[in-house]
Amino acid sequence: MISVVIIDKKMKFDNSKFITQLPSITIGISTIAENLSMFIKTFSFSNLVHANEVIIIVQGKIFDEEIYNIDKNFIIIQDENIGISNSRNIVIAKASCDYIWFLDDDIKIYKNSILLLKNHIAKNMSDLYTIRMNYKNTPIPYKRYRNRINLKKRDSLKVSSVELIASKKFLNDKNIKFNNNIGLGTKYPSSEENIFYLDFFDNNAQINHIDEYLIAHPYIDRKKNHFSNPNILFAKGIFCKRYGGVFGIFILLYFAFKILLISLNFKLVVYLLNGYLEGRKYIDNA
Repeated sequence: MISVVIIDKKMKFDNSKFITQLPSITIGISTIAENLSMFIKTFSFSNLVHANEVIIIVQGKIFDEEIYNIDKNFIIIQDENIGISNSRNIVIAKASCDYIWFLDDDIKIYKNSILLLKNHIAKNMSDLYTIRMNYKNTPIPYKRYRNRINLKKRDSLKVSSVELIASKKFLNDKNIKFNNNIGLGTKYPSSEENIFYLDFFDNNAQINHIDEYLIAHPYIDRKKNHFSNPNILFAKGIFCKRYGGVFGIFILLYFAFKILLISLNFKLVVYLLNGYLEGRKYIDNA
C-alpha cells in the first residue's frame, strides 16, 4: 500500500535555460524512514534544479516533519512495502517525463549533472543510458568502466541502478519493471539492476554509455560484501539463470571462483548454485 504525502503536478522548476529539444527528466529517489533525517540533511537537493520532476519514495512510516520543508514541488510518496525494486517500480508508475533517473538517498549528484545528461540524450536518443560515478569526495572511479558507447549484453554484469537512465516510453511499451523478489530490502538483496538491464537488452533496446562522472557514492568494500553474503550470492545465482545460455553458466563458474578466492568457503558456493537452480521461480513470479 502506498500513500501520496505531497503532490503538486504544476512543477515549478527553472527550465528557462533549456531549449525545447531537450528531453524531460524525472529524478526518482529511494529512501527509508530510518534514513530520512540524514537524507534531508545531507542530500544535494539544490542540484536537482534542472530536473523536470522529482519523486521521493519513503518506505516506512514518516515521522520526521522536516520532510515537509523539502521543496514543495517535489512528489513525496510513503510506501508501506519494502524493497528497492518496489520503490523503483512506484517511480516508473508515477513518472511523467521522457526519461527516469533512479537515485538513492546516499548519492551525491553534481551541480550540472542533469543538464549534461539532457544534452547527451538530445544528441543521441536511446532507450537506456548508463553513466559513471566516483567515490564520494574523491576523483576515484567507483568501478572500472569500459571505453565504449554502445553497450552489450555482458555489460549487465557491472551496472548499478543509480547509473541507469531509462526511457519511460520504452518501459511502458515493453512492460519492463524491477524484479520485486530481489534487491536491497528483500531477502535476496542484489542483482535487480542487472536483470533490469537484461530486460532492456532482450527487448532490442538501444543502450548507450555516457562517459561522464555525474554522481558520487560512499565507499563500500564491494568484493567482500558481495561474495561473503549467502543471500546476495543466491541473488547472483538468479541473475545467472536469467542471463541464460553457456555464458550464464560461465558467469556462474566465475562467481564460484571468486567466492573461493575471497572467502575460501565452499558452503557459500552452494547458495550461489541454489539461486541458479531455483532462479526460474523468482524470475517468472516477479
